[in-house]
Amino acid sequence: MSSLVKRPLSRRLVEGVARRGLRAVNSRMIVPPGPSRELPTGRLLSEEHAVTRRLFARLSNKHIASVERAIGNDAHLTLQYTAEQEPLAREQLILTFGAWVKDAALLERTGLRTAQPPEDVHTMARGPLAAAGGLYEADLIADALASAGVDLAEVSSALDFGCSSGRVLRVLHAAYPQTSWRGCDPNAPAIEWASANLPGIDFFASADAPPLALEDASLDLAYAISIWSHFAPELGLRWFAEMHRLIRPGGHLVCTTHGLTSVAHYAAAGLRSADQSREISDALYRRGWWYRAEFGRRGDWGVTNPDWGTAFLSPEWMLTQLCPRWRVLEFAPGRNQDNQDVYVLQRV
Repeated sequence: MSSLVKRPLSRRLVEGVARRGLRAVNSRMIVPPGPSRELPTGRLLSEEHAVTRRLFARLSNKHIASVERAIGNDAHLTLQYTAEQEPLAREQLILTFGAWVKDAALLERTGLRTAQPPEDVHTMARGPLAAAGGLYEADLIADALASAGVDLAEVSSALDFGCSSGRVLRVLHAAYPQTSWRGCDPNAPAIEWASANLPGIDFFASADAPPLALEDASLDLAYAISIWSHFAPELGLRWFAEMHRLIRPGGHLVCTTHGLTSVAHYAAAGLRSADQSREISDALYRRGWWYRAEFGRRGDWGVTNPDWGTAFLSPEWMLTQLCPRWRVLEFAPGRNQDNQDVYVLQRV
């Protein structure tokens, strides 16, 4: 299956992965007490892949055939495209490779941009499979909102909190150009590049700590993909308070965090030692969070902040800290890349 497409895991499968991963580090699975039973995990996030489908629907058979001919002229692209049999993945590859080969008709119809950050500017992915931007994450956001009864097409103003060089934001802007899109990040070179290369989006550099230079209740939506997975708990709570200030009552925040499924994910991949995996899982059960400033003096692409490292948060901690100022509409453990938990929060 293409790395562009990930099926959401069932709760049973997530729990099974967690059990296997935690057994591998000689830990234990405990049914979390109290608040977690109130989390709305009874249904999975939507699998509509709304952004991919919305963009692909703008193409005619003639446009698709044109991109397929261009793919056929490149042996590497051809190998990846012909190996993929799933219709959704093929749709994503048409959009992605169409941007990579700069198919003029596809770009005009979809609104996708072809500019790619240079090596010295931060982005989470490069090369042909990243040419159209973050389709996977854009689908994740739209589908998470749809599961909570929110149509992204009806959102007037939205913020990508921690947008880097706009990899996800550029896709959402193409799919929903009627929305007023903003993106912020403390990485100034990434913001400078995005501002110069992705017109129609309001990019601005942000400080390491609140506030942002936006008015109260000025947003319908904010989203943050793998941002609270880096904040130390106290700073993370300050940023949740800032999102509460910026989002109007009834508006929404979509965010992802490391949780117990992430412990299993990294243990199974051999990316964290058995001792550290036990340490993290024990901390989640005991106090609800684990944090370490793992970037050191070199920082993370120029961001040197002791409160920006690696964080794991339990759903109990999230509920205890955020409610009743926020309502948890959706909680999907491990839904982001079979790793991070996804939350859809409504501002009360």
